[in-house]
Amino acid sequence: MASIAMSSAAAAQSQCSRETLDDIAAKYAEGQKQGSIFTLPVGEWVDYRENGELVSTAVGVIAQPSEFAWQLDVIDPGSCHVIVQGVILEPTPYVVTTQLAWTFNGLGQIRSTVIREGDPKFDAKKTFEYASKEDWGEIPEGQRNTRDELIAVANAYLDRMGGGDGTVALASNCDRIDNGAYVANCEPGTGPAFLKRELSVDVAKGTVAVVSNRGEDEGPQDARIFRIEGGKIRHVHAVAPSL
Repeated sequence: MASIAMSSAAAAQSQCSRETLDDIAAKYAEGQKQGSIFTLPVGEWVDYRENGELVSTAVGVIAQPSEFAWQLDVIDPGSCHVIVQGVILEPTPYVVTTQLAWTFNGLGQIRSTVIREGDPKFDAKKTFEYASKEDWGEIPEGQRNTRDELIAVANAYLDRMGGGDGTVALASNCDRIDNGAYVANCEPGTGPAFLKRELSVDVAKGTVAVVSNRGEDEGPQDARIFRIEGGKIRHVHAVAPSL
């Protein structure tokens, strides 16, 4: 029994290696480019949702052939999650933050937060311009925060923004992109609570992606991505249809 358990653990680690998840991110981008989910290693069934709603993969954003002008991959072997944030400029502008949940049977769940023309502060071109200037690369090993430290910083920000108390660790040059609007500081402000949080953590990049619901368990879907350097937030990206 012990050998079986060890074998299963090793298999799980292999299935969720950084290399495997990097490949899934690349295949998702290619799928978006082709307008087909079938570039991805989907299982016997796939639960594809946009902004919390079940959507056919034949009519959703994934079905519209579009290339990402800018892309950020958050790779989390610990949760077997990949988060891809992509900016689409043509033919129809979108900004998407997509969570892909990997299992032994393939991708069973694809959960996209999508903003488009008509959503608050939406501007795909401005998002592309601002994001392209940022550094989301890997942090040198000796300067990385731990997974728990990164989670604590991101949660402190969301707690404060959701009306709670506490200190938020912000870099002096922290900035954010709210659906396309550039803000030269990261003061959280206050608003509805962030509930049902699903966190994906890329320790190498000092990055935490959070998909949640605002205000109530079935409230509007919200996606935030944090770049954390030296224990302080440097960049925040918000993709929120009801910002």
